[in-house]
Amino acid sequence: MAGSQIRIHGKGHHLCLSRTLQASLEEETYTDVRIGVFKSTSLDDNNHPRFLRASSAVLAAASPVLAHLLKERTEDDEIVLVFDGYQYQDILNLLQYVYTGQAYVNCQDVKELTQSTVGGHDLLQHRQKIQALSEETNQYLKKNVYQNYMQFIETAKEISYLESEMYQLSHLLTEQRSLIVTLLENSLLGDKAPGLRGVEKPETKAKFNAEIAVNLNVNNQEGRKRLTALLEKVEGCASVVESLTRILIHEGDMVELDPSDNCAIGRVRGFLLNDSFMIASWLPNKRGNMRYQYQALYELEGLAVINIRDLGPVKYAFKLMMFPDTRVLQCANSSDKKEWLEAFDLAKHFKIKKEVSPTLSAETKDNSYDESFNPFAEDESFTGFQNGSESSQEVAESIPDWVVEVADDMDVYVAQRDFEEAVSLAEKTRDFWDGASPSLINLHRDLKLKIDSRIRQLSEVLMNELRVSPDKSLQGGPRAASRAVLLLSRLGQASQACDLFLKHRSALLKHNLRQLKTEGATTLYIKRITSLFFPFVADTGREISRVFPKNKVCASAFVVWSRNEVGKFGNNFRKHVFTSGSTLTTVAECVALVRSHSEQLIEIGLDLTFYLENELRGQVERCLRDAREKLMESIKLRALEDKWRPVNLVNKSGIARFADDMSEIGIASIHSWVYDECWVALTSNTINFSKAYLTFLDDALKMPSADSNIFVDDILLDIFQAQLKHVENSFRSGKYKGEAKFIGRNASFLLHTVLALAQLRVSEVRLHPCPSFAKLRSEFEWLAYDSQKITTTIKSPVSDQSFI
Repeated sequence: MAGSQIRIHGKGHHLCLSRTLQASLEEETYTDVRIGVFKSTSLDDNNHPRFLRASSAVLAAASPVLAHLLKERTEDDEIVLVFDGYQYQDILNLLQYVYTGQAYVNCQDVKELTQSTVGGHDLLQHRQKIQALSEETNQYLKKNVYQNYMQFIETAKEISYLESEMYQLSHLLTEQRSLIVTLLENSLLGDKAPGLRGVEKPETKAKFNAEIAVNLNVNNQEGRKRLTALLEKVEGCASVVESLTRILIHEGDMVELDPSDNCAIGRVRGFLLNDSFMIASWLPNKRGNMRYQYQALYELEGLAVINIRDLGPVKYAFKLMMFPDTRVLQCANSSDKKEWLEAFDLAKHFKIKKEVSPTLSAETKDNSYDESFNPFAEDESFTGFQNGSESSQEVAESIPDWVVEVADDMDVYVAQRDFEEAVSLAEKTRDFWDGASPSLINLHRDLKLKIDSRIRQLSEVLMNELRVSPDKSLQGGPRAASRAVLLLSRLGQASQACDLFLKHRSALLKHNLRQLKTEGATTLYIKRITSLFFPFVADTGREISRVFPKNKVCASAFVVWSRNEVGKFGNNFRKHVFTSGSTLTTVAECVALVRSHSEQLIEIGLDLTFYLENELRGQVERCLRDAREKLMESIKLRALEDKWRPVNLVNKSGIARFADDMSEIGIASIHSWVYDECWVALTSNTINFSKAYLTFLDDALKMPSADSNIFVDDILLDIFQAQLKHVENSFRSGKYKGEAKFIGRNASFLLHTVLALAQLRVSEVRLHPCPSFAKLRSEFEWLAYDSQKITTTIKSPVSDQSFI
């Protein structure tokens, strides 16, 4: 095998090479480079610098920089590398690593090296500094934006106003030019201004005069065929061909340019009609006979044609301005551009002449007909009468000038954001068409369709004012959006306006609720959201009644909206209030806040209290059951520890604190139960039960409605009955025979003071007594063994009168 090779591999080659390099470093053999260390701490005993020797080949393999330096030397030159400021041991360790790939460094040296370099702590500090600078920059930018916020708004408004004014100015200049051309053509002397003679092209003028003359005849079949032929070439132009009075005047291929950088966008074809201009894009892949795709159609009244000077690469171009769009079209040569500009001027001229003086053209046509052909000479008077009646009918069928200008006026009002004037003009136009005859409407059907299109555009703009989007501000009250709602209702779109208004209010309510922070006590947060939610719904109802008076559909929509919003509020309320860490007192205060604020809706005729209580009833009953179980468990525990001993409060200050505590729960005077200055003739079990029971009673009376009174009564009865059962069991057991009188006095306090106070509070809240309490009192009255009846004063929480 002539071309084959055998690979010879030695397993210990790298070990042998490493050992050889290590020996060369230690013995300083095969070296041609001296390395000097000049740091003061690395000098020898004679204060001379210390040198190391190394091989240039090894150093060149370790460093490209050293390889470049060592490559330029001659064989006779001795190379000396000087390291100033470095320790001798560090350079030795470096050479050890270069020669063998490993080095042994003291731990202390590693620590000092890491401290002298940029480590993780330093990088973390730099990162924090950069983050602080970033946050400071963001705050500064936000502050500048907030400070100049009004300037931004004013600048945007000024730009919008300037744009609309430029558009109006261009439109006015076009109309003035057309009017001047009309006046010059209708000169009494028959001649024209010198400027027009040089501008007009005789053959083009003759061509367009003939075509416009054909356009004046609506029933012309030739023009209709030319327009219908577009259906075979332009895809999607069926709506353009529908008009019976629309005729094709001029067409041609052009290139559309970007108005900002004058770059070519694509090939288009323009079609100039007698009342509009259509642009179609070229299809690269032909679909049968279809060569173009319909893009847009612009009315000639709102279209401004501006000539562009030939400058740089932009040649033979003109600009089309129609609010709010701008398009630049480039022709193939100067003659095509001149034909397009003259075609636009002539088309606008004849359209204005046709719309302003329709009766004049009709009379001219009648007179020419009578002069050219009159076979019934003997009936001349009758013919004159017939022609006169037709002329008077044409005059009667004419429309005012302001109706012709409605579409342009509405464009101007919308551009100026003067929506009130635009809606007033739409109402005036609607009244005009309602009172017009069918023949007049049929004669000016295109004008009516154009005005209806402008009214639809106005409605869409007003609806956009109410639609919610991320770039719109949600600040303001209901009157901030009522302007657009009122205008839409005047345009006959009350249902859409009401729906958008309620969606806008929902988004605003959601935004305002999100702005409230959930930090702090639960009661404070619920107080803030209830103070925001219910007045918000009430204001929305008042605004609905003001904007849509006597509109039952909108009133029903508001009721449905209110119920949905109350449902969302109930979900949010349950999420924050009915948690594992909430106490019954907190839940009761929050429920009481909601019930009191919900009464604001009754002022506008909307009572959703039942629906709101139904949303919360399940959770409220669960809280009451949990509280009942806790009280019953505490009664059982205290009963096991009850020794039926009076309470010793040590001194008068203890008695004073005890009296204050009892006064807080409604027992005004407790001194009749005090003896020997510091002893109370009640057990600690009785005192603790009284405090817990009356507190639970107050909380329970705040939460339920009339439908759950029976549920609350059962809980109150079960708790009090459990305490009285404990008293009864102690009295009957015989274990406390010596304390029978003391037990009776505690039973008397529970029945005649605590239970009486509970009956009073229930009666004041519900306006009728609770029969269950009276039955319970009569059942355990025998326990109240008192040789001398003790009177205790209790306080009414509402009337604050004493009850004995």
